[in-house]
Amino acid sequence: MTSYHLSDDNHFSVSLAVRSLGVKNEFTISSVLCSRVEVSVSAYLAETVGGANVVQSLRSLALLLIRDDTTAAKVRGVIAALPAAALGQIEARALRLADQVPACATVGSDLLGWSKITPAKDLIPLLRLCVVEGGALGPGQDRPTDRQSAPHFGPIVFGRGRGMGWLPKLEGGRPADNAEVRLIAHLAVDWHLATGFEPEAGRDGHSAFSGLVHDVFGWIGRSKKAQFSLRAYWAMVADRAGTHPAADQTAGN
Repeated sequence: MTSYHLSDDNHFSVSLAVRSLGVKNEFTISSVLCSRVEVSVSAYLAETVGGANVVQSLRSLALLLIRDDTTAAKVRGVIAALPAAALGQIEARALRLADQVPACATVGSDLLGWSKITPAKDLIPLLRLCVVEGGALGPGQDRPTDRQSAPHFGPIVFGRGRGMGWLPKLEGGRPADNAEVRLIAHLAVDWHLATGFEPEAGRDGHSAFSGLVHDVFGWIGRSKKAQFSLRAYWAMVADRAGTHPAADQTAGN
């Protein structure tokens, strides 16, 4: 996987954010957080560079993985033909899952090499875990006879599902799988797991977490999207929790 690596200046910025928490083991926490941020940014870049071809490639693989008659040979053939950005997305997700499923670490390190030598009994279940996030029945299509075809089962892949308009939406109609918002969601998990602190709601960079997000967006050339994406992220969090942060938390911090 083509990985994103933080520069020395980037590492220093992360350490400043951690230092503001007043923790004792600042160096260790900063190091862990930097490693996690690199994985999350790598996943974001892999996703946004690939575009529609990546989405279709991942969906084709997911459809193959949920079939009862899937063979390891077919799966290996599809993996070998995946664009680099799609491989990067799967590897990045596998690395994030490795804490819960250690076997995913190998998938995330070298998907192509791993797929060539792994037995079918491990290949298909682990790939399904790393690619398919769930599934649901989608509505049938309208026919000229005014009768609708039967509902179909489809996979949800990296937050997307064809014909599944009921998937969570953000304010303003933006989909919950907006790449920048998803990057913030990953950074929020990185922050919590590395520091032990919950991310503070805020969008202007005044809190430690929102400041980190602004830094990360600046490093990857997305500075102009940081504030809006943070606002959308916190709106999504509030909506899913059934609460709404105070105006001074989301607007002034």
